[in-house]
This record gives sequence, C-alpha cells and structure tokens, in this order.
Amino acid sequence: MIDQFAFLIAEGFKSFYRNKLASFLCVITIFINFSILGSLFVVGYNTNSLVDFFRSKYSFEIFLQNDVDQDVYTDFIDELSKNNIIASTELIDKEKSAAIFKEEFGEDVVEMLGYNPLPLSIKVFINEESFEFDQVDLLIESINTYDFVDEIEYRGRYIDDIEDRINLAIFLFLVFVIAIIFLSYQIISNTVNLSMTNRRDFIDILKYNGASGMFIKIPFYIESILYSVFGSVFSFLFVKYFFISFNTYFGVNVKLDDYLWLWIIGFSIFIGLYSSNQSMKRNLNE
Repeated sequence: MIDQFAFLIAEGFKSFYRNKLASFLCVITIFINFSILGSLFVVGYNTNSLVDFFRSKYSFEIFLQNDVDQDVYTDFIDELSKNNIIASTELIDKEKSAAIFKEEFGEDVVEMLGYNPLPLSIKVFINEESFEFDQVDLLIESINTYDFVDEIEYRGRYIDDIEDRINLAIFLFLVFVIAIIFLSYQIISNTVNLSMTNRRDFIDILKYNGASGMFIKIPFYIESILYSVFGSVFSFLFVKYFFISFNTYFGVNVKLDDYLWLWIIGFSIFIGLYSSNQSMKRNLNE
C-alpha cells in the first residue's frame, strides 16, 4: 500500500517536471490570474470600510442669520436632536469658524478684517442606519422655512453618486472574478489534457494491468495540485507585499484578511482539482 502511494506521488511529480514548458506557463498563468483575483479580494474586503467612510460624511450644515438669538438656535438644536434621522448636531460658533478658517487657509480672519464676519452654523450628521435621501430632502426643505436660517450646504447627492460607482465597481469585480476562474479552469484543464496525451502509453499499461480509474487519475490530480500550489503561493506573496508597500508608500491603511492565504491557495487547488477531473473524464471516456 505504501509502495503504491509512493509510486502515485512520484508519477505526479514526474508529470509535472516532464512537461517543463507547459508546467511553467501554467504556473505563471495561475500566478497572474490569482494575483489579480487576490487583489480584487483585498479591494472587496475593504469596500465596506470605504462605504462606511462615505456614509459617515452624510451631513449638512445650516448657516444662521447674524442677528439670531442664542435661545432661538438652542431651542432649534434641541428640536433637531429629536428627529430620528439625525444622529448628532454640532454648533459651530464664530470663534470655532475662525479657527477652522485659519486651519484651512492659514490666515486669521479677525486680524485681516478687524472683526469676525463668519456666520454661526450648525453641523447636522445623518443617522447612517436609517438614511434615505427623500427624508433628508424633506427635512432640509422644512428647515429652510425658518426665518433665522440663511443657507444650507448639503452634498449628500455627490456622496450618493460615489456609492453608485462603488456598487458598479463591485458588479464589475464579480464579472472579472468569473472570467478569471473560467480562464484558470481552461488553462489547468488543457495542461492536464496535454500531459495525459503525452502519457497515453503509461495510462494504457495501467489499464492493461487492471488499475482502477481512480488509481490512474491520482498522479494527474497531484500534478494539478502542484500547478495550483506553486502559482497561488507566489500570487499570495505578491499580493501581500504589494499592499504592504502600497500602505507604506501612500500612508494609507488597506487591510488584509487574515485568511487571504487560505482563500487564494484553497480556491486555486479547488479549481485545479475540478478542471483536471473534467479533463480526465473526457480523456478516459467516463
């Protein structure tokens, strides 16, 4: 039994090394495909964080008239806080507005003009969980009816456009993943098919000696696993160190799934076994 097992493993490695050029091209193709696929997995893994980041920017700012009384805008803030679609509010008084102006433009507006012309405003943050554009639009329309409201700055629609583009990117991502899987399937299947054609005499001898179909298939299963493992391990290392370098160079924080290696290598082996099995069924007339 042990001798048979050693024989099958040895034959699998022989098949891998016998067709050096075909094996090399297959490994390189798997490396390229799964480098792209792994990168897409990383991008997909970080998509939720990106969407949450944009959703955290769902807000609008209410600029008040200069002569509004403190009691009026205090009551107004309390009224806003009771609305279910509002997560929180922030009062930006003239001093805070001047500090923001100095931070953004590097100039002290009071020193420039001798007084502070910046208006009082209220920053309103929308609840991300129950966010609906129609409700926000109605809320803004109702706020505009107040006499002490001068202007409302709202950029939610721009953020919505960005989310639509993200959803489109996710759809294209899925299409691309399917295309890569199909290409990997074809490459491994054709390589195993070539290997079996080159070893037709070996297969016929095994059949003549009464070998079962599974016994004949095992060396070619091992061959396909070798293609998958070599190609996917190299692709995992490439994806991992590419994003580490990307984070370091651009100062960002693209996160990597702790099980990325398992997804890439495991998925590659699965495709390798499936495609080689389909190829062997055709060659062995099963």
